[in-house]
Amino acid sequence: MVPASSKNSSSRVRLPTSKTTQPAIGWVLISRAEVARAEALLNDRQRGVVDELGLLSIHQAFADRLFPGTSVLHTRLRYALFVPWLMQRAAGSSTATQKLAQLEFALTGQLKLGVKNQAADMDDTGVIGSRVYEQNKYAAQPASFSYWSALATWGILGRDYMRSAPSREAVLEALGSERKAGAAADMDGQSLSTGPAYFADVPLEPPGLLDDPKGVTFKLLPLEKRYLRNRLAALKAPTLEGEKARESFLGALARHPVRPTLGCDFWNDDDVRACVPPEDAPLIPLARNISALGGIVRAVYLAMVEQACADKKFLTTRQHRDHLIACRDAWAEEALQADLDALVSHRLGLSQDALYELLSATKGWLRTSSVLPNASVKKLYANVEHGRKFGRSRLAGTPGATQQLRRWARSAERSTPASRLHFRWPNVSRMIRDLHE
Repeated sequence: MVPASSKNSSSRVRLPTSKTTQPAIGWVLISRAEVARAEALLNDRQRGVVDELGLLSIHQAFADRLFPGTSVLHTRLRYALFVPWLMQRAAGSSTATQKLAQLEFALTGQLKLGVKNQAADMDDTGVIGSRVYEQNKYAAQPASFSYWSALATWGILGRDYMRSAPSREAVLEALGSERKAGAAADMDGQSLSTGPAYFADVPLEPPGLLDDPKGVTFKLLPLEKRYLRNRLAALKAPTLEGEKARESFLGALARHPVRPTLGCDFWNDDDVRACVPPEDAPLIPLARNISALGGIVRAVYLAMVEQACADKKFLTTRQHRDHLIACRDAWAEEALQADLDALVSHRLGLSQDALYELLSATKGWLRTSSVLPNASVKKLYANVEHGRKFGRSRLAGTPGATQQLRRWARSAERSTPASRLHFRWPNVSRMIRDLHE
């Protein structure tokens, strides 16, 4: 770790000095496929989407179709420029990966400083690594990790890499080689480098990014807005084999000067719905209904786990049982309209499998007057969970399941109530607001 007093460090930013702050895994997970797999593991506990029963496949399928390149790890849109700028800086170092980690840590400090100094009415949420910065540690998932797939999908890394991106390590190496050969140019001033061009048309980094005494904010400059708007507006929705390319919902949101209402689902926001491309129009009510059904399924599961804990004398609460009753009252009408066969035909994360049977059984229970699911539905939930989690399942009735129940009863996780599927919209809506503010 380079000390804060190093000549290569800014004198105005603090860098971690403890050897224990370096990530143990760091740059091992560097390919795009590996990033996607790691992100899936990180995502499944974000915002109520815990994948004990397989709902994450539906959640991701809708989100990837409507909002390509996005992630629940995304916070603010300007990170899509921060990452290229810092990677271009780090590329000149002999230890580029370590340098990048230091620069991202420094950016966190500048953003925190900017939050402190900016106007009170500005949206200051979304600083990655903010909590661990005060502990002098790097973020576990820095922006260069969580935004990497987006930089490729959105064409920011380069138009040639929108479908298959190189690793961050390879890009840093190429940028470093290009910098060393940068003096070679033709008579028109064009570089003679024959290497791959990464971040070729990204707007220039603004002066003082890491040493401005007022800090840095998420407010996009006019040139940055135009660049990101053009990139996002050009996004096409993922297509199945034989389908024609079509505009994505995210691209349409970038083209239209819409400011989503924070906290409002996209199917309930009239201005947002007006941007839906015609090809995706049938998916919006489908997303609304499966969101409700997914929330009820999650509430059923948690109520069953809570009851199993009560049977073992691990708990005496009824939080999740009461929440299930409230969820059923609020969401049942929409959940009953969830067209499972449409999900299968559109290939939206569902096939004729155990999850399909579970969702169908849950809809069947919603049509009854029974307050809680019957024994056959409960058994189905237990079987689906066991098929996914095996020895970590909680409803299997085995000694191992008892241990898992005891652990759950003592954890902070048990206090989190079930929520509807959100399809990354809370993250996407904030980034779209950043673009159009």
